[in-house]
Amino acid sequence: MQLNPTVYLPGLCDEAIAFYQQTLNSEVLFIRRIGNSIDAQHVRPGTENKVLRAALRIGESILYLSDGHGDRQPDLQGFSLSLTVPMLTQAQHLVDALSQGGRVLLPLRQTTWANTLGVAVDKFGVHWTVESTGIAP
Repeated sequence: MQLNPTVYLPGLCDEAIAFYQQTLNSEVLFIRRIGNSIDAQHVRPGTENKVLRAALRIGESILYLSDGHGDRQPDLQGFSLSLTVPMLTQAQHLVDALSQGGRVLLPLRQTTWANTLGVAVDKFGVHWTVESTGIAP
């Protein structure tokens, strides 16, 4: 069994895909547009180019993104996407990059449960936890 989260970012999905490609060095596995994936009689006018589902490979994991199926803004509360890297410099780079246009909630530091942990919210409102097996100074 695998757990592959889907993050809904209405109207921002294409921008998020480009951001995560650059920030996380992710690979786009596919992008399915509503107009190419759903029977035309069920497509609301103006939604043809919205992302129905995109898959990004981030390391060994898959993250799905979507513009969603309605106009309601998502409530990005109650979860964090977690990244684990072996080197402290990688962790610092990720926290810095993910927080561009967003904010750092917790700078990298040692904790009782992780050698090094940092937390950022990106410009889309997605909460990220970054852990490293390296030790913070």
